[in-house]
Amino acid sequence: MDIQEEVSIRELILDRETHIDFYHEVRQGVTSRRDAIDELESLIDEITDDFRRAIALDLLGKREEAKGFLRNCQDNAMCVHLLGKLSLEEGNSKEALVVLETGWASFGSVVPRIGMLLCEAMIHEHRIDEARALLSKLPDSVDHPRICYLEGLLHQHEGDYDEALQFYSTAAEGRPEETRFQFRLGYMHSLYGDEESAIEAYRMCQRSTPLYARAMINLGLLYEDTDRYEEAITCYRMVLLSNPDHNRARLYLRDAEASQSMYYDRDKEKEKVRMGQVLQIPVTEFELSVRSRNCLQKMGIHTLGDLVSKTEAELLSYKNFGETSLQEIRKILVQKNLRLGENSQRGETSLLGMDSEAQALLGEPVSILELSSRSQRCMDRLGIETISDLLQRNELELVSQKNFGVTSLNEVKRKLTERGLTLTSG
Repeated sequence: MDIQEEVSIRELILDRETHIDFYHEVRQGVTSRRDAIDELESLIDEITDDFRRAIALDLLGKREEAKGFLRNCQDNAMCVHLLGKLSLEEGNSKEALVVLETGWASFGSVVPRIGMLLCEAMIHEHRIDEARALLSKLPDSVDHPRICYLEGLLHQHEGDYDEALQFYSTAAEGRPEETRFQFRLGYMHSLYGDEESAIEAYRMCQRSTPLYARAMINLGLLYEDTDRYEEAITCYRMVLLSNPDHNRARLYLRDAEASQSMYYDRDKEKEKVRMGQVLQIPVTEFELSVRSRNCLQKMGIHTLGDLVSKTEAELLSYKNFGETSLQEIRKILVQKNLRLGENSQRGETSLLGMDSEAQALLGEPVSILELSSRSQRCMDRLGIETISDLLQRNELELVSQKNFGVTSLNEVKRKLTERGLTLTSG
């Protein structure tokens, strides 16, 4: 909303004229600004109007306190409307029904939006005939997206999910800021097995202040279903951050963390098996020159596992094994993502023990570290081209290079640490 970009949070919450959509206007302003919560916190004691104060408290995550102020001003139609709305967002349709029935009797003729919320509460309480009768009295022109949302609720209640999905889609498109609309749309998509569309709808709720906990729980469960445990854990932690007493979020967080550990363990085990098979491949399966083949045979090197247990220095120290032969060996090892100097234990543990984010960096060029020219020259001399190449080296190998001292070593270690990586030990 352009108006929100032009006014401060102080002006928005204290000075702007209140109206039926005032809560959404302030919430959108707070959600779109990085420091808005701190600013709102500093203003809370200056707000004397119960309606405005309730909005500020709710956006600060103090919903029960906010609802207390709204209960004190039920002679105000906007207080009634917001109190019913917050109760529905929490899934407390019984409480909403009591508030909204009284409010509709008092203010229905001037604030038809109260009737829309009342209709919603009636549907949730299975008073379908009354809800349908009330809906017929509400003019579509007042707010077409909200009418569509109510039609969607009725169709869902009757089991007509195709129609419900269409109505929810129209409602969410017309009022994307309404988290209840996005929540229902996400739920309906998930029923149809369209997980990506469901995730997209639930993520719309993720952007709002205060956090819509029910949507975040569902989003977390969807992430778990697609083995995206880290994102699921983030959802549950967000809920607990806004409400430390949320028992379901705490339970799901514990389960997701356990599942994540099991998932990574399975992947590591599969990778260990794959690596073991690779290390058993005979070197005779690769195209090598006669000289290189004879040298390897005389050194007792029969498999890739035997080969990676040797360092470059060890190979070069053998008679008739020179740089040309070394380049041949490097090329066949690169094909299998291996390096000289790896023993089987190091190959199975040092890289496999990384988290997925760190492993994703292994194939990146070492230039992404943006090393000093002195350190980079050392990389070039050692033939270190990728992050994986570098991680196979230990500190002693690096500092043994000309013009590569402790300062350069510390630079490399610092750059790796920033990315969650370390040089190999030994």
